[in-house]
Amino acid sequence: MSDDPQELTRQPWHWEWVPAVRPGEPAAEVWTEHMVALFDEWTSEGLATVRAVWPADAGTDFPFTSDMLGRDAAKWLLERAARLPEWARLAWGAVFVDGRPRWAPVPVVVEFCAPVAEDPNYLMEAVGARGTEDDAREPVVDYVTTPIGDGLRVFALCRGAEGAGFARVHAALRLDVPPSGGAPSVSTDVLLATFVFEMGLMALIGVGVEQLMQQIADECAPADASSARLGFVAATEGAQA
Repeated sequence: MSDDPQELTRQPWHWEWVPAVRPGEPAAEVWTEHMVALFDEWTSEGLATVRAVWPADAGTDFPFTSDMLGRDAAKWLLERAARLPEWARLAWGAVFVDGRPRWAPVPVVVEFCAPVAEDPNYLMEAVGARGTEDDAREPVVDYVTTPIGDGLRVFALCRGAEGAGFARVHAALRLDVPPSGGAPSVSTDVLLATFVFEMGLMALIGVGVEQLMQQIADECAPADASSARLGFVAATEGAQA
C-alpha cells in the first residue's frame, strides 16, 4: 500500500445498479448469476489462500465459497431494492485497494425526484448540509460538478443512540438531462444516501459516492449520443429511473 495518505482517497470504485425485479423472478436469477461470476473473479484467489491455511483440527470444513458470497450479496441487495419506492434505485459499489476489492457490496439509495423549486439551494436541507441530530461534529460539504449539472456531497461522523459511531454520506445533484432517444429534455434532482460503520471504509466512501454521482450524470447523457441508460418518467412523487 502507498505511503501517501492521499492515495487512499483516490482508490477506484466499481458501481452497478441492482435491477428493479423481485427475488425469484427469472431476471433476478440472471442477475444473481452475474453476481456469482463477479464475486468468483474477485474473491476466488483470496479464499483459496485462506482455505489452504484453515486448521485441520478446526472440526469443520472451510465455510465460505465464492459462489456463496455472490449469492448472498445478490439476495441481500434484491431484498433491499424491493423495499424502495418506484422513483428510487439501489446502487452498490466495491472499492479497490491495491487492485483488489476491499469492501463489497456497499449500498447507496438513489432517488430521482422532480425539482420542487427552481432554486436548487433547497437541496442543502435535504442532505443535511447544516447537520442533523445524529451528527457528532459539523459535516464536511464538498461541491461536485458534472457535465450536465452540479451538486454537493455531505460527509458527517455520527453517533447512534447506544453510542456506536458511524458515518453518513448524503449527496444531491440537479441534472439537466438533454433530449435522448426521442424523449424531451428534463430537469431532475438526484438524492443519494448511505451509511457506513467500518473506520477504513469511512476514509473511502466520500470519493466513492462522488464517482457514482459522475456515473449517474454520464448515464443520463452519454457522450457518444446513444440512448441514455437512465430514463425518466413523470411520477406523482418524483421521477423514476
